[in-house]
Amino acid sequence: MRLSDMGIRKNRMWNRRQVRTELAELRRADPDLNAFGARAHQYTLNSPLSQAVLASFETRHGIRLPGDYRDFLLQVGNGGAGPYYGLFPLDSYPPPDVLPSDYPDFLRTAFPHHRSWDSPHDTPGYEDDDHITGSLPIVHEGCGYIIRLVITGPGRGNLWLDARCSDAGIHPLGISFRPWYNTWLTTGRAT
Repeated sequence: MRLSDMGIRKNRMWNRRQVRTELAELRRADPDLNAFGARAHQYTLNSPLSQAVLASFETRHGIRLPGDYRDFLLQVGNGGAGPYYGLFPLDSYPPPDVLPSDYPDFLRTAFPHHRSWDSPHDTPGYEDDDHITGSLPIVHEGCGYIIRLVITGPGRGNLWLDARCSDAGIHPLGISFRPWYNTWLTTGRAT
């Protein structure tokens, strides 16, 4: 039985054992780790975060993480196996090369976009942190592309692609964490 068939969306609980079973199936189907990013995460999850560590993170940043992602961190794993090169662990936020510079209210400042955003890449401020406030990098797609989870603002809980590395702007993926992760888990492919 797949996670999406288990009514998990209703009760917000993740079934760590079922997720691990799905990961083992993906690993068996890819013994040489040839799928994109598999060599990085090897279909292995980190241990879940403790409630104390998660609460400390949220207090330090003045935010509360979206429920499905928060529950994943507490019930399933703190990073590891996932789309592309795998999920970043929250307890090592910010990950190298995708961090806000010196922006103390970065996560508690509302994410500024409601629809795709782009402007000429040579526009002053194109790569400024102001364009990604209120969002948490959760996955590196490769070549500088980052999937971001909106933490604060009207789009809270939704995933966005930050493609400014190739002058392609910032775009909504039209999906939240749980269905996005479940799609990868049940198909081995990211949406």
